[in-house]
Amino acid sequence: MLDGQAANDAQRQRELGDLAIRNAAAMAFPPTDWEQKVLGEVLKLPRVAVVRPPEQELLAADMVRNDCHVNCHTQEANDPERLSRHITGWLIDGSDLILHSVVDYGGQWLCLTPQLAPAPSKFQFIPDPFIEWRGTSDGTAKEAFRSGNPLPTALRKYPEAHIRMRDEFSRLMASGMSAFDARKRVDATLGVEFRKKDPI
Repeated sequence: MLDGQAANDAQRQRELGDLAIRNAAAMAFPPTDWEQKVLGEVLKLPRVAVVRPPEQELLAADMVRNDCHVNCHTQEANDPERLSRHITGWLIDGSDLILHSVVDYGGQWLCLTPQLAPAPSKFQFIPDPFIEWRGTSDGTAKEAFRSGNPLPTALRKYPEAHIRMRDEFSRLMASGMSAFDARKRVDATLGVEFRKKDPI
Protein backbone atom coordinates (compact mmCIF):
# COMPACT_ATOMS: atom_id res chain seq x y z
CA MET A 1 0.00 0.00 0.00
CA LEU A 2 1.30 3.45 -0.87
CA ASP A 3 2.07 5.82 1.98
CA GLY A 4 0.63 9.35 1.91
CA GLN A 5 3.54 11.00 0.09
CA ALA A 6 3.87 8.20 -2.47
CA ALA A 7 0.12 8.36 -3.14
CA ASN A 8 0.34 12.14 -3.57
CA ASP A 9 3.29 11.75 -5.96
CA ALA A 10 1.44 9.12 -7.99
CA GLN A 11 -1.66 11.33 -8.19
CA ARG A 12 0.44 14.31 -9.30
CA GLN A 13 2.10 12.21 -12.01
CA ARG A 14 -1.33 11.15 -13.29
CA GLU A 15 -2.51 14.77 -13.32
CA LEU A 16 0.65 15.92 -15.12
CA GLY A 17 0.22 13.08 -17.60
CA ASP A 18 -3.38 14.13 -18.29
CA LEU A 19 -2.20 17.73 -18.72
CA ALA A 20 0.48 16.56 -21.16
CA ILE A 21 -2.15 14.74 -23.26
CA ARG A 22 -4.34 17.86 -23.41
CA ASN A 23 -1.40 20.15 -24.23
CA ALA A 24 0.00 17.88 -26.93
CA ALA A 25 -3.35 17.89 -28.71
CA ALA A 26 -4.02 21.60 -28.16
CA MET A 27 -0.64 22.71 -29.57
CA ALA A 28 -0.56 20.46 -32.66
CA PHE A 29 -3.39 21.91 -34.76
CA PRO A 30 -2.69 22.42 -38.50
CA PRO A 31 -0.80 25.63 -39.40
CA THR A 32 -2.59 28.35 -41.34
CA ASP A 33 -1.69 31.66 -42.97
CA TRP A 34 -4.22 33.27 -40.61
CA GLU A 35 -2.26 32.10 -37.56
CA GLN A 36 0.98 33.60 -38.92
CA LYS A 37 -0.79 36.86 -39.79
CA VAL A 38 -2.27 37.21 -36.29
CA LEU A 39 1.07 36.28 -34.73
CA GLY A 40 2.69 39.16 -36.62
CA GLU A 41 -0.06 41.57 -35.52
CA VAL A 42 0.12 40.55 -31.86
CA LEU A 43 3.90 40.89 -31.72
CA LYS A 44 3.52 44.60 -32.52
CA LEU A 45 1.38 45.19 -29.40
CA PRO A 46 2.88 46.46 -26.11
CA ARG A 47 4.02 43.97 -23.48
CA VAL A 48 3.58 44.11 -19.71
CA ALA A 49 5.16 42.24 -16.80
CA VAL A 50 2.71 40.04 -14.88
CA VAL A 51 3.25 38.70 -11.36
CA ARG A 52 1.84 35.40 -10.12
CA PRO A 53 1.11 35.48 -6.35
CA PRO A 54 2.14 32.42 -4.28
CA GLU A 55 0.20 29.30 -5.16
CA GLN A 56 -1.18 28.78 -1.66
CA GLU A 57 -2.69 32.28 -1.69
CA LEU A 58 -4.38 31.58 -5.01
CA LEU A 59 -5.74 28.21 -3.89
CA ALA A 60 -6.98 29.75 -0.62
CA ALA A 61 -8.89 32.31 -2.74
CA ASP A 62 -10.60 29.41 -4.60
CA MET A 63 -8.73 29.98 -7.85
CA VAL A 64 -8.81 26.87 -10.05
CA ARG A 65 -5.63 25.32 -11.45
CA ASN A 66 -5.09 25.91 -15.17
CA ASP A 67 -8.43 27.72 -15.64
CA CYS A 68 -7.27 31.30 -16.15
CA HIS A 69 -10.23 32.65 -18.12
CA VAL A 70 -12.80 31.56 -15.50
CA ASN A 71 -10.60 32.71 -12.61
CA CYS A 72 -10.20 36.21 -14.03
CA HIS A 73 -13.84 36.55 -15.05
CA THR A 74 -14.88 35.50 -11.53
CA GLN A 75 -12.45 37.93 -9.92
CA GLU A 76 -13.76 40.85 -11.96
CA ALA A 77 -17.39 39.93 -11.31
CA ASN A 78 -16.93 39.51 -7.56
CA ASP A 79 -14.54 42.36 -6.75
CA PRO A 80 -16.50 44.65 -4.38
CA GLU A 81 -14.07 47.53 -4.97
CA ARG A 82 -14.36 47.20 -8.77
CA LEU A 83 -10.59 47.46 -9.19
CA SER A 84 -10.24 44.18 -11.14
CA ARG A 85 -10.37 44.07 -14.93
CA HIS A 86 -10.27 40.72 -16.73
CA ILE A 87 -7.71 41.07 -19.56
CA THR A 88 -7.17 38.40 -22.20
CA GLY A 89 -4.04 38.27 -24.29
CA TRP A 90 -0.93 36.22 -24.84
CA LEU A 91 1.60 34.75 -22.43
CA ILE A 92 5.03 34.73 -24.07
CA ASP A 93 6.50 31.22 -23.84
CA GLY A 94 9.69 30.89 -25.90
CA SER A 95 8.58 30.90 -29.53
CA ASP A 96 4.88 30.54 -28.69
CA LEU A 97 2.16 32.91 -27.57
CA ILE A 98 -0.28 31.14 -25.26
CA LEU A 99 -3.85 32.45 -24.99
CA HIS A 100 -4.12 33.54 -21.37
CA SER A 101 -6.15 35.73 -19.03
CA VAL A 102 -4.83 37.92 -16.22
CA VAL A 103 -6.24 40.69 -14.05
CA ASP A 104 -5.33 44.35 -14.12
CA TYR A 105 -5.91 45.17 -10.46
CA GLY A 106 -5.77 48.95 -10.20
CA GLY A 107 -2.72 49.08 -12.44
CA GLN A 108 -1.02 45.95 -11.08
CA TRP A 109 -0.89 43.02 -13.49
CA LEU A 110 -1.66 39.72 -11.73
CA CYS A 111 -1.95 36.11 -12.86
CA LEU A 112 -4.53 34.50 -10.58
CA THR A 113 -4.20 30.96 -11.89
CA PRO A 114 -2.23 28.31 -9.98
CA GLN A 115 -0.45 25.92 -12.33
CA LEU A 116 -0.16 22.15 -12.06
CA ALA A 117 3.35 22.23 -13.56
CA PRO A 118 5.99 24.60 -12.11
CA ALA A 119 5.65 28.13 -13.52
CA PRO A 120 7.64 31.36 -13.10
CA SER A 121 6.40 33.94 -10.63
CA LYS A 122 6.81 36.71 -13.23
CA PHE A 123 6.35 36.63 -17.01
CA GLN A 124 5.85 38.78 -20.09
CA PHE A 125 2.28 39.18 -21.36
CA ILE A 126 0.73 40.92 -24.37
CA PRO A 127 -2.76 42.33 -23.66
CA ASP A 128 -4.81 41.99 -26.84
CA PRO A 129 -7.61 44.57 -27.18
CA PHE A 130 -8.97 42.77 -30.26
CA ILE A 131 -10.06 39.68 -28.29
CA GLU A 132 -13.72 39.39 -27.35
CA TRP A 133 -15.65 36.69 -25.52
CA ARG A 134 -18.84 35.27 -27.03
CA GLY A 135 -21.30 32.79 -25.61
CA THR A 136 -21.40 29.36 -27.22
CA SER A 137 -24.52 28.41 -29.17
CA ASP A 138 -25.80 26.27 -26.28
CA GLY A 139 -25.14 29.07 -23.78
CA THR A 140 -23.03 26.89 -21.45
CA ALA A 141 -19.64 28.54 -22.00
CA LYS A 142 -17.78 31.41 -23.65
CA GLU A 143 -15.26 31.34 -26.47
CA ALA A 144 -12.50 33.80 -27.36
CA PHE A 145 -12.68 35.47 -30.78
CA ARG A 146 -10.37 37.91 -32.55
CA SER A 147 -11.68 39.96 -35.45
CA GLY A 148 -14.59 37.55 -35.84
CA ASN A 149 -12.48 34.37 -35.82
CA PRO A 150 -12.39 31.80 -32.99
CA LEU A 151 -8.97 31.66 -31.35
CA PRO A 152 -6.78 28.61 -30.90
CA THR A 153 -5.02 28.02 -27.57
CA ALA A 154 -1.78 29.44 -28.96
CA LEU A 155 -0.07 31.24 -31.79
CA ARG A 156 3.04 29.31 -32.81
CA LYS A 157 6.15 30.50 -34.61
CA TYR A 158 7.09 26.87 -35.39
CA PRO A 159 3.86 24.84 -35.65
CA GLU A 160 5.59 21.91 -37.36
CA ALA A 161 7.71 21.34 -34.23
CA HIS A 162 4.58 20.93 -32.10
CA ILE A 163 3.12 18.47 -34.58
CA ARG A 164 6.33 16.40 -34.48
CA MET A 165 6.30 16.42 -30.67
CA ARG A 166 2.63 15.40 -30.57
CA ASP A 167 3.28 12.53 -32.96
CA GLU A 168 6.28 11.28 -30.97
CA PHE A 169 4.33 11.62 -27.71
CA SER A 170 1.47 9.57 -29.21
CA ARG A 171 3.92 6.93 -30.51
CA LEU A 172 5.51 6.52 -27.08
CA MET A 173 2.13 6.22 -25.38
CA ALA A 174 1.02 3.64 -27.96
CA SER A 175 4.13 1.60 -27.06
CA GLY A 176 2.84 1.36 -23.46
CA MET A 177 4.67 4.28 -21.86
CA SER A 178 2.69 6.39 -19.40
CA ALA A 179 1.75 9.92 -20.46
CA PHE A 180 3.99 11.32 -17.71
CA ASP A 181 7.05 9.36 -18.88
CA ALA A 182 6.30 9.98 -22.56
CA ARG A 183 6.19 13.72 -21.91
CA LYS A 184 9.53 13.55 -20.07
CA ARG A 185 11.09 11.64 -22.99
CA VAL A 186 9.77 14.08 -25.59
CA ASP A 187 10.94 17.05 -23.49
CA ALA A 188 14.43 15.53 -23.25
CA THR A 189 14.72 14.95 -27.01
CA LEU A 190 12.55 16.99 -29.39
CA GLY A 191 11.83 19.51 -26.62
CA VAL A 192 15.53 20.34 -26.29
CA GLU A 193 15.75 20.85 -30.05
CA PHE A 194 12.63 23.03 -29.99
CA ARG A 195 13.92 25.25 -27.18
CA LYS A 196 17.01 26.06 -29.27
CA LYS A 197 14.83 27.78 -31.87
CA ASP A 198 14.65 31.57 -31.88
CA PRO A 199 12.23 32.85 -29.23
CA ILE A 200 9.64 35.50 -29.95
